[in-house]
Amino acid sequence: MAGSFSLDISRFCNKANANVKATVQKIAMEAFKRVILRSPVDTGRFRANWGCSVGSPWAGTVNVYDEDGRGTVALAASTVNGWNGQGSIFLTNNLPYSLRLEYSAWSAQAPAGMVRVTVAEMGGVAAQVAKG
Repeated sequence: MAGSFSLDISRFCNKANANVKATVQKIAMEAFKRVILRSPVDTGRFRANWGCSVGSPWAGTVNVYDEDGRGTVALAASTVNGWNGQGSIFLTNNLPYSLRLEYSAWSAQAPAGMVRVTVAEMGGVAAQVAKG
């Protein structure tokens, strides 16, 4: 009898861990998608330079242009979906003017930034995801 009880606890823990992982992935992907799609577009280079990574912030830049953001969102989704539940998931933009876009109203398309606006919404998003 004790063996079956411990097996039930083990199944519960595995399911709970899988649920936590899936919830984190959903919240992260929603946040990343919002940041990417809120990014101002002139040529699409800034939008394409949102790099998603696990464990430490992405350190690169790319000479790619993504005006509609679909490619960048897909790359982020690939990283988030591949996350094994260990370490932090990062979304980073290393272009030299990224801080001006976020904090200095440098673009009329995103005068309040992209990250700050998204962060302000995430409490509600997390609550929605938790409800299922």
